[in-house]
Amino acid sequence: MFEFKKIVGPLLSPLPVCLEVLIIGVLLLWLTRRQRLGKTLVTMAGLLLVLVSSEGISGRLIHTLEEPYPPLTMSSLQSKLTGGGEVTIPWIVVLAGGVTPNPSLPIQLQVSHDSRVRLLEGIRLYHMIPGSKLVLTGGIGYPLESEATVLSRLAQTLGVNKDDMVLETRSRDTKDHPLNVALIVKDDPFILVTSAVHMPRAFRVFAKQGMNPIPAPVGHWKPKTYVWPEYYFPRSQGTRLAELAFHEYLGLGWAWMRGQI
Repeated sequence: MFEFKKIVGPLLSPLPVCLEVLIIGVLLLWLTRRQRLGKTLVTMAGLLLVLVSSEGISGRLIHTLEEPYPPLTMSSLQSKLTGGGEVTIPWIVVLAGGVTPNPSLPIQLQVSHDSRVRLLEGIRLYHMIPGSKLVLTGGIGYPLESEATVLSRLAQTLGVNKDDMVLETRSRDTKDHPLNVALIVKDDPFILVTSAVHMPRAFRVFAKQGMNPIPAPVGHWKPKTYVWPEYYFPRSQGTRLAELAFHEYLGLGWAWMRGQI
């Protein structure tokens, strides 16, 4: 099932869908007499490509995912906890977002951008909360080191004590995280660190398992003003945002159908 998702998922992303519709339309125009249908499909592909590559449109999709989860601050964290006083959270769970475990590369280049910003947020909270430990989770790193292992090596270079890290190296995707993390944190409160666009799915998967994470999203998209005309012109950034949004909405739909959220 994991391999099936990795193959089918990209085919349903906005840019591949545009190209698929375009190719079908061109084939109909050149190889069949169904000229009207071919022209319709080619036109639809062009219009869809313009829409998904507009940052003003795709950015709004991203915003709907990120808006429910603002960045975590110490004041907001204290307000979430009862009793007041010093914040005591024993665990900070960081979900990995991809690595390239290549020994020929410096350690900071073996970690994807998503993993890097998530780890930096986890380390920030680790330094702010006395007595806390980092739980680094992520098992995909074949054929070499797991994601969690690569993240831990980078964390050590950034001043995190090796004894203050717990590695969870069995999870392959989002649905696996709460099952394996629960074995570590048990009933303790914990902070969940992941990308803001990924937080809705991650948070609900953990909640489905009866866990109550404190969300600490990172990497929020910073919307620009919507009044500038060029903001709606086709551009690569718009396509990238559309890919992220559709990936997460597809993930939410799949998790709902599988009873994971």
